[in-house]
Amino acid sequence: MPEFEDPPTSVPDPNDFESEDAEIDDRLEFRAAFSETLTEHGYPDTLVLARERADVVFHDRRLDLLDYLEEHDPHSVRALAEELGYDKGVVSRDLQKLAEIDVIEYVEDGRAKAPRLKHNHVTIEPVI
Repeated sequence: MPEFEDPPTSVPDPNDFESEDAEIDDRLEFRAAFSETLTEHGYPDTLVLARERADVVFHDRRLDLLDYLEEHDPHSVRALAEELGYDKGVVSRDLQKLAEIDVIEYVEDGRAKAPRLKHNHVTIEPVI
């Protein structure tokens, strides 16, 4: 019968976490405060992206995809590509990038993955 080793003791217990001990990036705090302010002023469920991520989202084809998804619920990536007249592979890669940064999500519909907007609003953190 094999012997099992005890788990390493160097792994911290997540229950021992003290928030005042953590170093929080100032930009993360700023994005969180910006998001809270937007919520307080009538823009709930707003994803605030780092400005470095803006180039991932904001080019014409991806904006077309987002605009279309705002008004329509295509039943698959293939259907979305056909409806917009884009190559399915290009649309699939664009959607994957948008999913990586939490802008869209996929809803399983049988064997198809239906792309959907994940948030009501998406904004970029202020530049200055």
